[in-house]
Amino acid sequence: MDDVKKAEYMTSLRGNCLVSKTHRCIAFRGRIDTLQAEVIQAQVLAAAEGESEVCSHLGEILDYLRTIMSAEVTESPLSPPFLFGLDAETLHRQSHNTQDIFGKAVLPDYSQGSLAAAINSLRAKTREVELLAVSIFGPGSGGGEKPEPERPDIILALNRLSSALWWLFCKHVSKT
Repeated sequence: MDDVKKAEYMTSLRGNCLVSKTHRCIAFRGRIDTLQAEVIQAQVLAAAEGESEVCSHLGEILDYLRTIMSAEVTESPLSPPFLFGLDAETLHRQSHNTQDIFGKAVLPDYSQGSLAAAINSLRAKTREVELLAVSIFGPGSGGGEKPEPERPDIILALNRLSSALWWLFCKHVSKT
């Protein structure tokens, strides 16, 4: 590969394996990369607003996104997230019971401010990346009818990541 000129529309999938930049895994990596950049933007906003706990929680989200990317690139197993001191199932359960956890039901609204809007945007974009992951790594992905997902660990990780961001949004808005 070193002495062969690579076409500009090609990139390395793994090692010396070149694929089109439109390859499904490259598209997924691009979306994870974009999501990481947006988490950093939200961290900048949190820091500017003096919300150090939110900034720290977003740092955990960023680290886990990097772990997801690494697992996909290296084809390594991915452990479910452990974020904000909560395991994946607790995150899932609490994200569905935020009124009980934080004392009030919340719906996103502009009046909650820029940081709340940024966290909610991250949650929605994470859900979009999850849907992409299902189409790429889920049952029937890759052009064949596979009865089982190719990467259920990545699909679960992104589902729980959106749960974590909803939990963080509700916590921030509720100020608990």
